[in-house]
Amino acid sequence: MVSQSDVTSALTADGIIPDILPTGTTVPRNLKISFHTTTLDKPGQMIDRDDTQVKKPTVFVDPPLEGDRGDNYTLLMVDPDLTIRHDTRFGQVRHWLISHCSISPAGEVLDVKGVTHSPYVGPAPMPVFDITGKPHPSRYTFILFKPKSSLTKSDDVKISQSEQYPGLASDLGKPSQDLFDRWKFSTKQFMEENNLEVVAATYMLVEGNLKSSVANAGLMANAIGHKIGEIGH
Repeated sequence: MVSQSDVTSALTADGIIPDILPTGTTVPRNLKISFHTTTLDKPGQMIDRDDTQVKKPTVFVDPPLEGDRGDNYTLLMVDPDLTIRHDTRFGQVRHWLISHCSISPAGEVLDVKGVTHSPYVGPAPMPVFDITGKPHPSRYTFILFKPKSSLTKSDDVKISQSEQYPGLASDLGKPSQDLFDRWKFSTKQFMEENNLEVVAATYMLVEGNLKSSVANAGLMANAIGHKIGEIGH
């Protein structure tokens, strides 16, 4: 089991706090992320990209929650390192977002009755470099939130729509969920707008390679083609 201080320290040491989460954030619990052939047990593990691609992972709160495990939890996965480490030009890329999740007694995050705002898209990192020019893996970050105050069943989280391409539909979700719509995301803004606090979090390091660069280029080409096609109509 990873302690609260260990999770918060790990996220701070690798810049998740404050690059993604606000300065001073305390993360009460770890998240375990179970992929089809491997598991992210603690923050900062290196995970092979090929292990993340087949289907969405299973997520566990570690240790499991006590008390309220109702359906007001929101699960988010973001990448802050699209072209460089802490990419402020393109912002964070939203890889997965589900609201109204519940938590099982064993700690599993259940989305059977959840609302999928952004279907899961596995990592496709480009080779990323830090400010010294040294290659650096992307920090794919998983965060579980809950509202600071109780929401009614009709309430749901809101995502600031892209100013450039509002409301267009795509194969990766509706409204539009291609790469252009998923980037320029701000976790801090999302938390503020939806009055959310952190329940648990973790992150994995995934290195970019030729295969992932080709996948990234494909996502970019798909987004360009989609936007041109929609605008043309």
